[in-house]
Amino acid sequence: MATERPSRKRKSYNPTDYALRLRGLIQLMKVVNKIQPDRNAWDIEGEWNGTGVIYFVDARDQSLFADYADFDCRTIKLVNYGRPATRLTFFKKHKYILLKNNDLSREEKEQRISNYINELTVKQAIKLDKIEKLSGAALSDEKGQIGMMEQEVKTWQEVLRNLDQYDFAVSNYRRDYHYVTLNYKYRTSEQEYANAQEHLLNPQRDGQGVITQQRYNLIFVDTREISREHPHQHKEIENFLNNFNLVTQTGKQQLYARPKPPEPIDEELAKKPDTPESKQEESKQDFPKTLFD
Repeated sequence: MATERPSRKRKSYNPTDYALRLRGLIQLMKVVNKIQPDRNAWDIEGEWNGTGVIYFVDARDQSLFADYADFDCRTIKLVNYGRPATRLTFFKKHKYILLKNNDLSREEKEQRISNYINELTVKQAIKLDKIEKLSGAALSDEKGQIGMMEQEVKTWQEVLRNLDQYDFAVSNYRRDYHYVTLNYKYRTSEQEYANAQEHLLNPQRDGQGVITQQRYNLIFVDTREISREHPHQHKEIENFLNNFNLVTQTGKQQLYARPKPPEPIDEELAKKPDTPESKQEESKQDFPKTLFD
């Protein structure tokens, strides 16, 4: 996966306002009609196991969520509001950031190291407070962890004193953040389609992997189009190619062919030519000599 910069900044809300909006969205999510995906009929691929709860909502009910379209909710995601899907593909994606040495200012490096030293120092102090109550193997294990923390603090203090002698990088790559991602097709106009991609919200888990907070993903579906074949990208191109009756079947590109329509000059040449006989026929036609004949 390509290097990513940190994700967009989350919106901030007054706690009371956030709670009110969240309550309204939860209530709407509970009562809105959910539809079951039909793998035999829908244009849908992939699996979505391991992510948060997914609700498929008919695009005709999309307007009910208009008041929450700009709500940056942490636990409920309107995945494709305003762009109901005509095709769905689910896949897992490793999402991470990677900042290299030149991406980090000196101040940011100092701040990150100082924060980590302070965090280790606090954890070490908490363990020292509890150590008197321990004995045996538990005491030995706790002393070992305290010793390791102490050594780590000394190591990072040395780094902080000699900042220019080190290269740095920031990443959450090894945290193994895998997200189920949705790639979907939607209509942009009467003639055209486009593709978009969104990652889905994962549930929050504790250190043992137990879900502590569920997350929800609402996917809006164009039920009138998702169950039938539709143009790959552009309806005009689809209609244009449908007019060719010969198509090659091999290679990366297909060659289309059709007989040319006759040009105007060919049509003129196809007419019966003038001959003496035809002129003689014209002279034999019975026309009146005067208007009174």
